[in-house]
Formats: sequence, structure tokens, C-alpha cells
Amino acid sequence: QSRRCCGGWRSAAALVTIVGLPLLLVSLWFAYRLDIVISEQLGEIKRIAQSENNIALNTMVFNDSSNAGIISSIQNSKPILVENGGSYSTVELDKYLGAFNTVALVYRDGFLSDDHLCASFAFYVEEANGNSEVTKYLTDYPHYFGGFRELLSTIRKSKSSLCRPYQGH
Repeated sequence: QSRRCCGGWRSAAALVTIVGLPLLLVSLWFAYRLDIVISEQLGEIKRIAQSENNIALNTMVFNDSSNAGIISSIQNSKPILVENGGSYSTVELDKYLGAFNTVALVYRDGFLSDDHLCASFAFYVEEANGNSEVTKYLTDYPHYFGGFRELLSTIRKSKSSLCRPYQGH
């Protein structure tokens, strides 16, 4: 009678093995496919977030009248700060350079793509860095505006074709 009992268990174990192994393999395949689908969806969500962040950062930097004025002063080789015959206070220049700190943080955290960084901000970062008044200001305050300095380095090392025009400086 013990053989009859154990024979039933053996049959049940064999049945579980025969049915269970294919079910396990099918389950693993579905889990793998689900992982791929989720990864693709997360990639798409990240691209959308990067685009939205680019729009928000552009608005922050460029839709501000003092920032626009500072950009104009830099582009037209005119003084920026009141103390040098310009129209802007040190607070306004701080705000302008500080906006690039925000851009740098968003980029560093992966919420802004290389292409967005290069297309939207590289030109303005390089122009500001080429302005003697801005470089003196940055030199006078070496412990501030680390994000601006990081962007310079990032732009110059970027593999994005949109940053290439700014990599010869």
C-alpha cells in the first residue's frame, strides 16, 4: 500500500513538472515582454518630460525682460551693469546667471536632453562666457554660478551635433 501511495505522488509530481515547466517558461517570456513594453513607455515619458522641461526653461530664461535686456547687451557689446554704464543691477545679472544654474540642475538630473540643452541654451551660455563683464563677475564670485560653469564644460564635451558650433572655444 505504501507503493500505491507514493506512486500517486510521483505521478502528481511528474504532472506538475510537465505542466509547470512550460508555464514557468511562458510566464518568464511574458515578464520579459512586459519589461520591454514598460521600458519603451518610460522612454517615451522621459522624452515628453524633457520637451516640456525645455519649454518651461526657455520661458524662464527668455520671457523675462531683464534677462532679455542682458542678452541684448551681451550681443550688442554694450555694458550690462549700472556701475559700468549699463542698465542692469547685480541682482538682475545674478538672476540671469542663476537661471543657468537651474538649467544645469535639470540637465544633470536627466530631465533635459543634450539636444535640448544645445539647441536652446548653448549659444547664450557661450556668448555670456565670452563677455568680459560677465567673466569678471564670475571671477569676482567664484563660489557662485557653478551651474553656469558646469554648462560650459557640458556643452564643450557634448556629443550632440547641436553643440558642435560651441566646442571650438
